[in-house]
Amino acid sequence: MKSSITILAIFTLFISCKEESTTKINKYFDLKTSITNQINVLNKEKPTFSKTVWSDNTPETKDVKIEDWSKELELFLQTDLNKPAYLNSYEINQSDSLIVYHLKKSENLPVNNIKILLKNNQLTAMEATIANQNYLYETDKHVKMTLVDNVVNYYLIEGTQKLVFGDKKAFKIEAKVKK
Repeated sequence: MKSSITILAIFTLFISCKEESTTKINKYFDLKTSITNQINVLNKEKPTFSKTVWSDNTPETKDVKIEDWSKELELFLQTDLNKPAYLNSYEINQSDSLIVYHLKKSENLPVNNIKILLKNNQLTAMEATIANQNYLYETDKHVKMTLVDNVVNYYLIEGTQKLVFGDKKAFKIEAKVKK
């Protein structure tokens, strides 16, 4: 009998810990949900974008219907600050329509800063700087997105990448919805 009570107590403790760990508290603006919602809308509506890709400073522009928006906007998802490791890592400056997050000097995380514009508590624009560095490579990325009528109408992804045994290479992708 004593062993079954012990097992029941351990099981109850396990369940209560599991429930507690799945509760997510968002200290920062929930960009992940906003961008995931945009991905769902764009995958459903399949708008045509005029997309320009710069390679070696030479632009190439095409009208495209993007098939996989989660892949296209992956860098935007990486700006999610609501991760346990990021909890107290950012300074916050906020007004009714603007939120700015800056990485504290004492922290070493990939997202350096984010600027979020809101209208009626809805995302209308965002931009962020992401940087990663280790002994093999160094990257520096800037992403920007604007929304009209709660749907993405423009985005920019640009930056540089340098491998340890190579030159620094710049990249830029800019896309605007076709009217």
